[in-house]
Amino acid sequence: MTIRTIPCAIALACAANFACAQDSAVETITVTGSRLPVNLSDLAASVTVLNEADIQASGATQLTDLLRGMPGISISQSGSPGALAELRLRGSETNHLLVLIDGVIVNDLSQGGLVDFAHLTAANIAKVELLRGAQSALWGSGAVAGVVSITTKGHTQPSDSASLSAAAGNGGTYRGAVSASHNVDNLSASFYANRFKTDGDNVSRTGTEDDGYRNTTAGASLNWQLASQHSLSASVRVVDYQNDYDATDFSTGLPADADNVTDGKQLTSSVQWHFSVPQLGYRSEIKAQYHKDDNDNLTDGVDAGGTTGERKQLNWTHFFDADVANFAIGAELLKREFEQRGPATYGDPNYRGDDNTSSVFAELTGWGTEQLSTQFSLRYDDNERFDKAWSYRAGARYSLTRQVSVFTSVSQAVKTPSFTELYGYYPASFIGNPELQPEQSREYELGLSSAFTDELSAQLSVYSTRLEQEIVSIWDADSGLSSVANTTEDSRRDGFEASVEWVADTWQLTAHYTYLDASQGDGSNQTVELRRPNHTGSIIYRHSLPVQGLSAYIKADYTGVRKDTFYPPWPASAQTLDLDPYWLVSMNVSYALTTHWDLGLRVDNALAQEYEDIVGYSGTERRYLAQASYRF
Repeated sequence: MTIRTIPCAIALACAANFACAQDSAVETITVTGSRLPVNLSDLAASVTVLNEADIQASGATQLTDLLRGMPGISISQSGSPGALAELRLRGSETNHLLVLIDGVIVNDLSQGGLVDFAHLTAANIAKVELLRGAQSALWGSGAVAGVVSITTKGHTQPSDSASLSAAAGNGGTYRGAVSASHNVDNLSASFYANRFKTDGDNVSRTGTEDDGYRNTTAGASLNWQLASQHSLSASVRVVDYQNDYDATDFSTGLPADADNVTDGKQLTSSVQWHFSVPQLGYRSEIKAQYHKDDNDNLTDGVDAGGTTGERKQLNWTHFFDADVANFAIGAELLKREFEQRGPATYGDPNYRGDDNTSSVFAELTGWGTEQLSTQFSLRYDDNERFDKAWSYRAGARYSLTRQVSVFTSVSQAVKTPSFTELYGYYPASFIGNPELQPEQSREYELGLSSAFTDELSAQLSVYSTRLEQEIVSIWDADSGLSSVANTTEDSRRDGFEASVEWVADTWQLTAHYTYLDASQGDGSNQTVELRRPNHTGSIIYRHSLPVQGLSAYIKADYTGVRKDTFYPPWPASAQTLDLDPYWLVSMNVSYALTTHWDLGLRVDNALAQEYEDIVGYSGTERRYLAQASYRF
């Protein structure tokens, strides 16, 4: 953090202390901040939660519409819906964020370990948790910057319920969704499905071709209470999508219209057995989880290659609940498999590989006093390719008064190189580096929250992160292609985040602000990290209008100046450019026609803002979407 930002952080902390509050009457259990049940009011971490009411009020189609502007988040999307959407948290790399769907890790091994948020639609999502800060001690490699946990309606719907929704808008945009659940004796089942299709927008600065997108997502879950001490649960989720994308015009270095298509499929499944002896304060849980990503590309109808990534994970955890503290200990086995395929032209890109990681972990929560709550977690990973690694996290929250509490934490996280970084090969552009070593991050965080009245709430956190052995792009002289290597200098991510919420009888106002200083290297070698704005934020206003059943939602997201690299035609050198700041405003008006019927109108990019998250790729245009839903 630069010196000039410290007074700002202090001022915000004072403002939070004297002017803001948090509604402590509502206790929310976090599923990402601990393997043990911990109330958010006791968690020594920065967490933002969106519940089902928040999601429904927004009328959002894409998950990125909900996440943009949240504390610590910056989003880079290469065009209209369906185009690659990368999320950076606290200035991290895109593959430093771990994403869970119904408790299963869904990071795409075939795409370097990142998650393409373009394929996560908002339909049938019941809850989103954003946990900021290094969390490898809980969730393993990859949780360097934090965790996003998504809970679908298949895991939260009440018994014997069902709903239908449909929407249509300009740009050939259509959306439909269905969900249902049913309970019979000790058995309950849920199902959901949704379909999204759009003709898209013209992503490139030239040409007239729109880049279309379609997405079909479906999921189901089953819960069976076998006996008083035993229960079994299972879930499955499938995604089938197709998106058009542009090529690069090598005469300009900018995107140009092309007949390029990506076909993708995702499969996520989980089986869990639970055993509990409440009298002894003991529980045991065995989870078998599987996730697969398939991506295939066509250029002008010709096979341009593809990738497949698979995660097979087995976890056994024991929980011990006592009066003084709660304790968990467990073991985990992970097998990662990767395949890259494509036509052999100037070289052979076809590769298959796998690796195994065995881990043990432990966590202690609840130890402290009436004013003090603590969390400790430790993890040991043994990956067959790399040196053994330790991750840890220690945090404490202390109530200064009934209205004000402070929290602090120190954590260490690791990220193993992806198969693409190690062995990937793209004949025209990239060759992997099998000598890579894991990245390691250490983070310190200090936060404050206050609860001065029942209407006002706020939280402020200041953090400092050092990333060692960051994997960065280099030029490989032997092959004449780009490659990657571990840097010998630390990368820095310093910043602070502030959130304020004001709730009244008929309206609610929420504001987020993030300052980030992210750089790589030291001294004369120090450079600003790309696609990471110094300033981001959002303002969300919800209002129940005087007309019975009518409500309005307005969200304004701000993305500040950030740098990106432009590669002009050879032999010109790469250029680092500033991308202009912009505001994105979205609106949703909904009307409860009856107890069963709801109508709505959603407007994205309501001010028709022209913007680019990536040099040359135009952002999403204004889009209208009329919606109707029915609840049984």
